Amino acid sequence: MAVKKNKKNGKDKNGCREEIINAAFELMLEKGYEDTGIQDILSKIGATKGCIYYYFKSKKEIAVAVIEEVIKPHYQVIWGDFCKSHDPLEALCSTIDKIFDSAADRLSKTGCPLGNLILEISSKDDVLANHTKGVIRLWRSFLESGFKKAKKKEIILADCNISSLSDFIIASFEGCIMMSKSNQSKETLKNCFDSLKKYILSLKSR
Repeated sequence: MAVKKNKKNGKDKNGCREEIINAAFELMLEKGYEDTGIQDILSKIGATKGCIYYYFKSKKEIAVAVIEEVIKPHYQVIWGDFCKSHDPLEALCSTIDKIFDSAADRLSKTGCPLGNLILEISSKDDVLANHTKGVIRLWRSFLESGFKKAKKKEIILADCNISSLSDFIIASFEGCIMMSKSNQSKETLKNCFDSLKKYILSLKSR
């Protein structure tokens, strides 16, 4: 994942802002938010404090940019299209496969960037927690759209609680990654994802 350059408003003429956000993302994934300091970011990109404070007033502002400009767009790309499929349940399983194929090594070692932040800051910082909740709301909206389409096409039963199902899928997906990180095992992630996909397909009414 990486932030996209914003050339329109001229904020990133020399690439410094982009470097700051990407470096902060990598460091927070490796060390966590609390243990990542401004100096760590400076050392990683080889810049001065003036470079950072020209764009950001604090580490918290950098973290907000990481969530809004790196993590959130990634969820839009990964999860935004599956609900448009003819069979959203099959497409959801395909999305999980794609995530495993592209990121299993990283996820089993470092965990989920969003999940890590939620666990670390949800009860400590309301500002950052509101931003991570925003990503969860976006993710849930994609799932709900897909399940609504599946219900309309009678792929899943009409009495299925779409909201609860969406929350369960998110919790299960994040739990799979947490277990694989705990075991530092790509195989654990595969087995958990396979069980999740089996459950998703069991929702089919026909």
